[in-house]
Amino acid sequence: MHLTLRFLGDTDHERVDAIGECMREAAERSGRFTLRLDDTGAFPDLRQPRVLWVGITGEVNRLQMLHTRLEGALTGIGIDPEDRRYNPHLTVGRLQREVRPFDAGQVGQAFAHVRLPEPRPDLPVESLVLYRSRLLIDGPRYEELARAPLG
Repeated sequence: MHLTLRFLGDTDHERVDAIGECMREAAERSGRFTLRLDDTGAFPDLRQPRVLWVGITGEVNRLQMLHTRLEGALTGIGIDPEDRRYNPHLTVGRLQREVRPFDAGQVGQAFAHVRLPEPRPDLPVESLVLYRSRLLIDGPRYEELARAPLG
């Protein structure tokens, strides 16, 4: 399970070392912290979902600070900041574009009724990881390229 802190998109392999250094810079100034799973939702919404997600609660302010530090470091190496507000969530599924609107709505309604077990477990946040992702027919594949422990 991973929580996306920053999506970089297509990135030259030559930039991996510089990105890793940005991660280390942001991570060493951030101690470890704890998050918890929250309620379910979807982007753009549950009536016509494209992305199904589980929200995040807990020490979200520390996560936001880590995100801000990372964005600043990445800007320093010429990676433009994202133009949308950071909205922490765990992606649990994506609907393909070919899914008919009625069917997507049915999935959204079913997902709206998913209830996570109580009490919700703590999720320790201990490091930043740079993943290379490949979207394949049978789902995404992730390859770790760099890791930076917190604090």
